[in-house]
Amino acid sequence: MKMNIWNKVRGWAKGVIPFYLVTLLPLYSCSSDSNDYTSPDKIPNTGAPTITGVYATTDNAFSQPLTEAEPGRAVCIVGTNLNNLKSLKFNSVEADLTLTYTMSTKAVVTIPTAYSHDRNNTIEYTTDMGTATYHFVVALPEMEVYNLSNEFAAPGQEVSITGKNFDYYGFGEVDTPASIKIGGLETSLTFISPDVMRVIVPQGVQDNSTVEVSWSDANGTTQTRVLPFRPTANLLFADLSKAQCDRTDQCVTIETDADITSTTSNLGSPHLHFYGRIQSYAWVELAFAQNMPDICDPAKAADYNFVFEVLTAQGHPLAGKGYEFAWNWDWNNSYQWNPNDGKGWDTDGQWTTVRLPLAEIAPKGIGAIGEWMTLNIGFQPSERYNADFRFGNFRIQKK
Repeated sequence: MKMNIWNKVRGWAKGVIPFYLVTLLPLYSCSSDSNDYTSPDKIPNTGAPTITGVYATTDNAFSQPLTEAEPGRAVCIVGTNLNNLKSLKFNSVEADLTLTYTMSTKAVVTIPTAYSHDRNNTIEYTTDMGTATYHFVVALPEMEVYNLSNEFAAPGQEVSITGKNFDYYGFGEVDTPASIKIGGLETSLTFISPDVMRVIVPQGVQDNSTVEVSWSDANGTTQTRVLPFRPTANLLFADLSKAQCDRTDQCVTIETDADITSTTSNLGSPHLHFYGRIQSYAWVELAFAQNMPDICDPAKAADYNFVFEVLTAQGHPLAGKGYEFAWNWDWNNSYQWNPNDGKGWDTDGQWTTVRLPLAEIAPKGIGAIGEWMTLNIGFQPSERYNADFRFGNFRIQKK
């Protein structure tokens, strides 16, 4: 019969092969008898599973076994009797079986991304015939802490901490070394995701305090990241109304916390309010001058950021381009800030902290401590703009 089929194939060599033979031909090329062939993912288990190694999915020769891998990575488990998978666990966390493909001697699986307190470094592979265990380390992703969303949040307010891989370190859970303190006081965690944690600022926290985020790393070593909180000691102009100020446009006023009625303001010092319709390419300029306070090392401007808070009224986002900052009247070397990469920015009625490189605002230096210095702020929208935003608490801070 096989000979007859191949004769027919030769007869169709110069024509079109019928569709039903397209599926038959591979069977004859793989086995001398199609009835004896079973694909590797259909072979039944003859006993309990075994695992001999774990490899990268690209390591087709199985030449470099893996001893660890990060969560979310696909790996290839090699062994015997690996079909009919019923359960797969890494560190007691169930893997998603819909993301697996098994064969009798190997299985492509995806390591779960869920956090596990059970650091037993074990794979548990369960089939219809039993369970295999294998020592394997799921690498704990390195955690990083970046900044506070608002360094001047007031007691009782919610503040966000940004970073990465927060969800692997047990924040907000009992019996873990992870903690967040502000001014030495414990906080209440209200939200956590891989890159954001939100906490309530405790009552009684004082200005010039710190936020301390602590956790235990993959080696069991305690790590702590310290962030500034309400750093009034770093302010350039503690009272804008007393600084030498040159206003070239009347759309800017100096306000205090009490002047904001639409939201709660707790900066604790006066701020600038840009308000009203500004014509396209109209130039708004302000200059503030004082003696340089002793708040940084003037010779190391690259080690510092120029920092301030921004608040946009709801429905009035910042224009995407046109904000310039310069030191000591040098507009030829000014720094242009384009919020959200020029797309504009809405703080949704909340004060939000902005950090810009000090060295780029003052490329020729900021001057010595005690010398007269000037900070220039310029604003020129590229189209007619209905402004309603605030800047406040200008300061210099260590990166």
